[in-house]
Amino acid sequence: MNIPVTAYGSVLVLTPAGPLYEGRTAEALYELVRDVVSDGDVAIIIDLGSVPWVRSSGIGTLMGCRTDCLAAGGSFALAGVNDRIMELLSSLQLDKVFDCFSTLDEAVIAYGGTIE
Repeated sequence: MNIPVTAYGSVLVLTPAGPLYEGRTAEALYELVRDVVSDGDVAIIIDLGSVPWVRSSGIGTLMGCRTDCLAAGGSFALAGVNDRIMELLSSLQLDKVFDCFSTLDEAVIAYGGTIE
């Protein structure tokens, strides 16, 4: 599973596509975040704009990504969060844990990246 990574200045955006649940996409996303944070502190944004829905195992993956990123001294946010995913995060009170942005541009600017 290939997950695109785009640099916006000092911010790295990872863009998974398709539903996020146990399996290849979730595993690939977690491994990619681990690889990226091993290079030092970094601001990571997961762009969920191409993710139509997330199951509980996908939430676990996002929590693991966030934990690893913060433990490495980085910062972590979600962008492109659709209403369905936001409703799930809110029902679990994880909207208080994750920094969520409706658009990628908002997230990149908030985290100090540059939009071209």
